[in-house]
Amino acid sequence: MLLKEFFSHANWMAIGVAAIAYFAIGALWFSVLFGKTWMGEHKIVMPTDEKEKAKMKAMMPFMMIKTLLMNILMALAVAIVLKAIPQASINCMMGIKVGILMSGVATIPMVMGHMYTMKSLKLMIVDAGYHIFSITLMSIIISVWH
Repeated sequence: MLLKEFFSHANWMAIGVAAIAYFAIGALWFSVLFGKTWMGEHKIVMPTDEKEKAKMKAMMPFMMIKTLLMNILMALAVAIVLKAIPQASINCMMGIKVGILMSGVATIPMVMGHMYTMKSLKLMIVDAGYHIFSITLMSIIISVWH
């Protein structure tokens, strides 16, 4: 019943804006803000060979589309959780609480994977920080946009 209610009354504009915000923050986070650190910690080296550069460039649109689709799915998940909370309780603070809860659920398995693949603490902080910040922001957007 919850999903039927959700899909018939969802604020699709807020969900869309929240997903785009998640995507835009990722673009900034993994380029301007922490791109060099992220690439260095993952040992990613940009190709110098023209053929390899072209191959990477051709892959990027598909990766970006898949990323945006996953951002939309996360925004939907946040909106569904918020729909389960009495509407009188939904405000910015509730958005922060739900965002922190959901980002914790999202980042704990990622951090465990980083731990077992011997990734650095610095990388764990960069990767987890992105999701904690972005999912919390998505939750705030969806919470306050009535």
